[in-house]
Amino acid sequence: NGNVCNSVTSAFVTGNIHSEQNESLPNISVELKGADGAALLDAAMTNDRGDYAFPAMPQGGSYKIDPTSSDDYLNGVSTLDLVLIQRYILGMSELETPYRILAADINNDRRVTAVDLVELRSVILGYKESFTNNESWRFIDENFKFLDPKFPLNDNLSEAYDISRLDSDMAINFIGLKVGDVNGSV
Repeated sequence: NGNVCNSVTSAFVTGNIHSEQNESLPNISVELKGADGAALLDAAMTNDRGDYAFPAMPQGGSYKIDPTSSDDYLNGVSTLDLVLIQRYILGMSELETPYRILAADINNDRRVTAVDLVELRSVILGYKESFTNNESWRFIDENFKFLDPKFPLNDNLSEAYDISRLDSDMAINFIGLKVGDVNGSV
């Protein structure tokens, strides 16, 4: 037909957001952005099972899937977390997983130091309502492989998923980590 009737096919992007312990994370905002970073649709929210889905999108496009949550900074955070982070800084104990090490980097400067303890203590005591330079939650692609799980702060983490060319339906899952919660009590 000489390309007179050009049909555009579409694909779906869905996924799940869960904790490191595989617990569902409901009410997480997930944005669908275009190649220029602008939001294309209203954000999807994860349901009680941590699932999200976007309407059909034209194939061939470039997209970014970006989960965020800046709610409830104190959820799962306690003085026990302060003690565990302090013991980690002093070399007295380890944080068992790369996600817990990332959670200990309260000010998101890619290091775990006494400054993180001060920042977390300020929120616990109510002097501050939020963390400096960090959200309440961080989200890592479920398929991300840490170069060295004992030093995840050295990795070049992307907290969004880039789709360079949407060719078919995709399921993109994320692991959510609660900043400050190094004992996994959230």
